[in-house]
Amino acid sequence: MADSKSDNSSVKVAVRLRPLVRSEIEKGCKNILEVHKELSQVHVKDTDKAFTFNYVLDTDATQVDMYDICIKEVIPNLFKGFNLTILAYGQTGSGKTYSMGTTCSEDEEMGIIPRSVNQIFEFVKDNFVFDFTISVSFMELYQEVLYDLLSGKAREQCILDIREDPQRGIYLPGLTEVVVESAQDVLNCLVKGSSGRATASTNMNSQSSRSHAIFTLNICMQARNNIEENKTAKFHLVDLAGSERPKKTGAVGTTFREGVNINKGLLVLGNVISALGEEKQQENRFIPYRDSNLTRLLKDSLGGNSITLMIACVSPADYNIDETLSTLRYADRARKIKNKPIVNQDPKTAQINDLKKTVKMLQLQLIGQGGVTVSSEEIIMLKKEISDLKLKIRDLMQKLSSALNDNAGLLEKLILLQNSNEMLSKKIASLKKAYDVTLNNITFAMENGSTDSLIECKTKFEDIKTQFQDLDSEMKKAEAEIKTHEDDIDNLNENSTCSEVQSNERNEIMENFATRQIELNSELKDTMKKLAMKEMLAKEMAKNAQNMVDYDNIRQNELRIEALEKEKSELLQQLKNAQQNCPSKVSEDRRRRVKELESQIHDLMKKLNEQNRLIRLKEKDELKMKQLHQEILQMRQNKVKLVRNMKEESERFRTWKLQRERELAKLKQEDIKKKNQIQKMQTMHLKQQNVLKRKVQEAVAANKRLKDAMAKRKAAKELKFSGRLDKVTSWLKEELEVLFGFTEIELTLAGLLEDRALLQKQLDTLRSDSNPDLGHIKSIEDDIELRSVQIQDMQQKLLDTDEDSKNKINLDNLQTMAEAKQALKVLIDEAVDLKKKQCVLNMKSMELEDTPNEEHQERKNFEEKLRTLEQNQNVALSRIEQEYQEKIFILLGQLRGEEVKASSVENESLVAIIKMQQNKLEEQEKKLDEINRLLDENKKQTELIKLQNSKDKATMSTIQDVTPSKKIKFLDKPDETFTVIDDPNKENKLTTYADMEVSFSDDITKDPDWVKTPIGRKMMTKLNYDVEEEEQKARTKRSSDGGCACTTNCSKRCGCRKTSRECTNSCKCNILNCTNREINVKDSKSLNNLDESTNFKKLRTKI
Repeated sequence: MADSKSDNSSVKVAVRLRPLVRSEIEKGCKNILEVHKELSQVHVKDTDKAFTFNYVLDTDATQVDMYDICIKEVIPNLFKGFNLTILAYGQTGSGKTYSMGTTCSEDEEMGIIPRSVNQIFEFVKDNFVFDFTISVSFMELYQEVLYDLLSGKAREQCILDIREDPQRGIYLPGLTEVVVESAQDVLNCLVKGSSGRATASTNMNSQSSRSHAIFTLNICMQARNNIEENKTAKFHLVDLAGSERPKKTGAVGTTFREGVNINKGLLVLGNVISALGEEKQQENRFIPYRDSNLTRLLKDSLGGNSITLMIACVSPADYNIDETLSTLRYADRARKIKNKPIVNQDPKTAQINDLKKTVKMLQLQLIGQGGVTVSSEEIIMLKKEISDLKLKIRDLMQKLSSALNDNAGLLEKLILLQNSNEMLSKKIASLKKAYDVTLNNITFAMENGSTDSLIECKTKFEDIKTQFQDLDSEMKKAEAEIKTHEDDIDNLNENSTCSEVQSNERNEIMENFATRQIELNSELKDTMKKLAMKEMLAKEMAKNAQNMVDYDNIRQNELRIEALEKEKSELLQQLKNAQQNCPSKVSEDRRRRVKELESQIHDLMKKLNEQNRLIRLKEKDELKMKQLHQEILQMRQNKVKLVRNMKEESERFRTWKLQRERELAKLKQEDIKKKNQIQKMQTMHLKQQNVLKRKVQEAVAANKRLKDAMAKRKAAKELKFSGRLDKVTSWLKEELEVLFGFTEIELTLAGLLEDRALLQKQLDTLRSDSNPDLGHIKSIEDDIELRSVQIQDMQQKLLDTDEDSKNKINLDNLQTMAEAKQALKVLIDEAVDLKKKQCVLNMKSMELEDTPNEEHQERKNFEEKLRTLEQNQNVALSRIEQEYQEKIFILLGQLRGEEVKASSVENESLVAIIKMQQNKLEEQEKKLDEINRLLDENKKQTELIKLQNSKDKATMSTIQDVTPSKKIKFLDKPDETFTVIDDPNKENKLTTYADMEVSFSDDITKDPDWVKTPIGRKMMTKLNYDVEEEEQKARTKRSSDGGCACTTNCSKRCGCRKTSRECTNSCKCNILNCTNREINVKDSKSLNNLDESTNFKKLRTKI
């Protein structure tokens, strides 16, 4: 189909012819349209009218054919951010609804809508770069009124209004948009909306659509790795109602009015298409979009921001010739419409994307310069400052923790001293009181001369003395308890300052501990302050209570009152008797005395009442003092509890800290192991980076070579040889170079894709780690991005190049037989040359295959030697252990015997033997350390050999995949195979295996079928020459004592091997790595005695 790759700015048009339907066949209608597929043209038979379109589909085209040819290639534009519109246009009954698939048929009968929806969701499912949000809307334009088909409301409540915004364009407020997750959800919405469309039966169509329908998918794309990158796209699928003539459709009444409105809208649409399709366009021309709601809705699809495909459905029956010609004319004019599609995204985001593309291009330019370095002095300075601040915080936290521990200890010590002081004060006061009483008793007994009293007082003095002794022992016990407490505090402080490594969790726990201790300390201080105040108050109240009431004075007053009352009663009785007998002066005196007594009694009663009031006050004070004592007791208990909590907190913190120290020690060991593993991984990563960098450089070089070859090819495209055969040769070689360049680009692209997949796998592994290395992750992300840019650039070059120019040579320039013969000769020469190079590469790959096998065999032999040495060593250790156990048994038996002096000589001999064995032990320990060091070096060499094996295999696979188009400049000597050595500090260079220390164990004398080839003879000649040259050098390389000084495994460059000698003990080579000596029994025994240090240490301990 012609013009399938036309510019997206033009409206594409596809014409589809439906087959004749039964009614047309019954009417005897004929097919008047003729399709020329090769020209994408529709011709009206028996006329000169012919129309050319982008796509033409004949009556035998299926739904699959229509979708694959017209629709499938435009759907990906949605994911680039462009709007897309598919418009079905034609007369009624021409197959518009069938083609669009709004009825949602199954399987092969599915139309454009369900198929495009499936394609969209398949793309969404396989895409991991963007997060997609898809919503659908479905509207119907019926008699110039818009209805929402997905609202779920009554039809009269679903009417929509059209609004226009300078930025948003045409939009419909209140339109229902349903978010969908799958293609089935979209199809369900399509079925739901289609069931509410207005349809009717006419003479031309039993289910004629009486309205225009627009089904829209809104796609929002958000980049997962860049929140600033987002795009939106709209996919409009328009099913227009067909134009109709009432005479043919037989429409009357409502159906007639519906047809009038349909034709009116289609007329305005035709006017808009005609205005947009005028060849002589004016800048300020008027387009009648507002004449109809249909054209307002299709404003962006026709001449606006959209990629538009118009499907013109026509009937081939001569009965509909007028409608068919009208449809074809409209479709032809629509081809001339120029749209202005743009990517729907934020302008700032678009600018950012352009800048990112510029950065990627600059990165490509920097590939050959080894990348760009960023100064990190400020970052290093800030990191150092942060580290110093963390150290200061850690030291302050340790000091604070130590101070809190000291404070808690001092508080506990203070409580102990207070308790001890209070106890001693009470006991001393009690003893003092007992002493005073006893002393008074002694004085009274001495005055009275009572012997029994003196004896009793003496006994009491002895009891007081005993109590003083008990008090002294309690004081010493309290001092010992305080001393133990101080020692515990000192140990706690020592343990609290033993660590220097802090972690975030540790710092957090220390902060929590310090905060808790501060809170407890503050609470304890408040409690002690309140306790001191209450104790002071209790003392004052007790002192006041003692001075408040004088009980002796009260008792005296009561006695005086009783006496005065008695005297008063007597006087009253006497006065009464005197009045009865005779009043006299005595009676007056007695009355006066009675009054005095009453006055005295009244005064004493007042004093007594005052004393009783004071007694009541004292009782109240005693109750308060009792309550105060209870509070003091409770506060003391709280104080003790707080101190105990502080001590328990400190003890828990100390226990936790010790546990953390043990865990930290284990973590340090694990960290050392992990650091070693990281170092190995970094070394491997550095080597891998060098390999990948080399591949990128090769890709850039291949890209440049292809670009140069394409430029030469373009320059020589119009070349006419005119009999000059040398031009034929150069031209053909340039063509071959272009083809080889394409092949090389494809291989390089495949390699870059594999490298990117490998890097992505490493990146996922690093991200899944609990403690990821952010620097390493950033480096890998930069590598992935760089390779993505390279891959994108190569893919774009391959896509921009014509498929024909990639796969074949244009031989149309060859005009004569001589030129063809010359071209054939060049091709044959190139084929022979390629075959030679392939043979050389095959031989080199075979040599590379043999090398790892030999190294593997050497490693197995070396491991077998190690196992033998270990077995011998274990046997020797067992024997020595048994001998020393026997000697220790004899020595202990002699030491336990009675005749120790008689066997002193033997003891001295045993002591001398032990000292000698200790000296041997020290020597053996030194040898053991040396052997362990050599074993570590051997393990490292084994790892290097394994790494070299993997590199050799990778080199072999690379050599097998290399094509001659890469133009590798081989070494002049074919017997020197090469490999790439990755050195992070140097540029990649070629090193021959002749320079490597590898021993070959092949014996050609044991192979009766072996025959030298010409290349083999050259290799043997070169090898013999190298051996003689190395022997000459070996004479000067040997050490002064006649032994070799090799640092590796004494392979080809060993001086002893060059002179056909075995290495001896005078050689300075490694005994474990050397492959040119036989280990004798003496050496094996000396090696077997290396681990006797354990037994000697046990012997020392026992002695």
